[in-house]
Amino acid sequence: MNLDIQKIVEFETVIPNCIQALSSAMPGVEAIIRDDLVLICSKDYPSLDTNHAILLRTTPEKIDCLIEEAITYFKEKDLHTTIMVSPACTPADLPQRLLKRGFVRQEPDECWLVMEHIQAAKVPKTDPRIVVKQVNKEDTRLFAETIVGAFEMTPEWVPMVEKTVEPSIDQPNIKHYLAFLDQKPVATVTTMLYKQYVVVGSGGVLPQHRGTSLLFNLSVGALSQSRDQGADTILGQTTLGPRFERFLRICGLKQAFKRQVYILE
Repeated sequence: MNLDIQKIVEFETVIPNCIQALSSAMPGVEAIIRDDLVLICSKDYPSLDTNHAILLRTTPEKIDCLIEEAITYFKEKDLHTTIMVSPACTPADLPQRLLKRGFVRQEPDECWLVMEHIQAAKVPKTDPRIVVKQVNKEDTRLFAETIVGAFEMTPEWVPMVEKTVEPSIDQPNIKHYLAFLDQKPVATVTTMLYKQYVVVGSGGVLPQHRGTSLLFNLSVGALSQSRDQGADTILGQTTLGPRFERFLRICGLKQAFKRQVYILE
């Protein structure tokens, strides 16, 4: 897709805006949105997905001070500094400046994909054996256990994931879903809504069920509910590489742009 810079900025600020709306219900979660910088932070969940700086946009004379501001922000919270660089960032030599400061580029790049006009799209057929359930407070522990299993994390992560997810359960712009097969939870996905956008995240399938249509069926069920709430554009992002990107394109999404990930080591 040939996107103008303003459209990329619009896409990239969807998740920060969703997080900003959640911050009052989720202590420790913060999103700072400025014209020259966006910062996302979660003290309780120190992962790259929830702790990074994006959309650094300033002049060559000011960029080094902006990089230092991002480093100081995360250092004060005892977190590694992660800066993501998209085509919307300026100046053009930002990647080179980050490398000189000791940042290391991570592989692969983060790929953003989009599907527009879903209000007019026909809902694909799904497997009736797969039951999709929106998570409520009683399901929080089960959701946490399933997501930890799907991402092959150790069981010690379950309480932390549960603590992170629980405050968001009753929020209107975020929904968590479980897929059940033979009455057993096998996959998870989360959607975040902002204006006409729905972002798909936390999509995971238990290892023994990978290579099946589970995630597709779960996503269709979740996104159909988002469409009923007014969403018209799906945004997805992945660092799982070309194979998964191809799967998403088969599902109808188009590559929008890529972000480079730099971590200060």
